[in-house]
Amino acid sequence: MSYKVYIFDKAITITDNLNNNSRHVYAFSSVNLDEIIQKLQNNLLPEVFLYHPNIKYAWHNFKTHFDVIEAAGGIVQNDENKYLFIYRNGKWDLPKGKMEPGEQPDETALREVKEECGIQNISIDHFLLDTYHLFTENKKKRLKITHWYKMNEDAKSPLIPQEEEGIEKVEWLDIQKNKWPLENSYENIKLLFSDLDRLKNY
Repeated sequence: MSYKVYIFDKAITITDNLNNNSRHVYAFSSVNLDEIIQKLQNNLLPEVFLYHPNIKYAWHNFKTHFDVIEAAGGIVQNDENKYLFIYRNGKWDLPKGKMEPGEQPDETALREVKEECGIQNISIDHFLLDTYHLFTENKKKRLKITHWYKMNEDAKSPLIPQEEEGIEKVEWLDIQKNKWPLENSYENIKLLFSDLDRLKNY
């Protein structure tokens, strides 16, 4: 079992399995997280694996070092096997956003997709997985946990980008035929689409 946490395009993998070929494996209990993060940000390390035999303990301990923010989003598929993408800050991304007080993750995912894309006729199939990334805001290190749901479009409706959130475009993209959107996307988004056949047939 493992947790992969991204810092830009670099990853910290927290794992209970030592069977990998990386030279950058450290014992979780002895590592200085601030130092590791700094080295990743400065491109002094390509990746890091943090090993601990008790993965639940290691993950809980890791999270205590950061302000945790929970978000949720959707991978929306239509009947042409195209996926709903937004274009913001020069990158192709998926609709998602922070959970509001009292919201459940699936409620947040539906709300954010509708708000950011202007689409209404969607429904959730099921939960997919969580992704993780670190960022700095107001000089504080934060860990964002995003809950992702597989969704379907139930009827065709116009797409309207939420411009006040900096979204320039909303498009249905066929990434099975054209990989270019993922080439200009984030590592967590690439991770979500790493097994397209599995995702398409869910």
